[in-house]
Amino acid sequence: MPVHSSYGSLSLRLIPALLWAICIVASAEVRAESLWALTFIEVKVGARGHAGGVLRQQASALREHASWPAQVMLLQEISRPERFVLVEREKPDVSTEGVREIQSVAELLTDELTAPPDLRMNREFGEVALATGAKADVRANVYVVAHLVIGAPGPDRARVETALRQLSIAARQSEGNLRFDVWQQTDRTNHFNLISGWIGESQFRAFAASRVARDFRQTVGPLLGSPYDERLFRRVD
Repeated sequence: MPVHSSYGSLSLRLIPALLWAICIVASAEVRAESLWALTFIEVKVGARGHAGGVLRQQASALREHASWPAQVMLLQEISRPERFVLVEREKPDVSTEGVREIQSVAELLTDELTAPPDLRMNREFGEVALATGAKADVRANVYVVAHLVIGAPGPDRARVETALRQLSIAARQSEGNLRFDVWQQTDRTNHFNLISGWIGESQFRAFAASRVARDFRQTVGPLLGSPYDERLFRRVD
């Protein structure tokens, strides 16, 4: 009987430790499963004011059910303000809700849209991902969204991934940078989306002209499957 009592006592002492370990694993799984949704929306030039209002309301609605409310952003392209990007971080079990929200936007903006909303689901790219997840920073006056397509898998892909890691490290250490994220599309793993936030446009352009940024473009240039697409945005929500 004393043996059983000792065993029971030991078991009780182990339970908190086991529960803690389970929580750690569960937390890691949640982080691993979290996805980023990028939805590109383009409307008629004359409808951008009304569309912007509808999309701001939609971003607010998304925050109400999002697991990370602070990580929902609405961006408007600077050079072509009829283009918007809705950025949302969600987990797979609730990301479909985001899709339904986007569909309702399409219904609300039926007459204003020049093309169907383009939804791209992404996962954080390997070692480039931040442990706590990237957060929106209210100090960012300029956001840059770049789309990178690598032509073919193989050794070239490894070179690009190494270059992406080097670029992200350098960008995060550069003056005026508030975030720099590299995401990989879930349905096309040779497609990458780079999202960065900057204090101002001059700080971004200084980094774009830096040696590390130029080396990156030189590395990936011959491997691109389509032209490098880089656009500047402002947050409007």
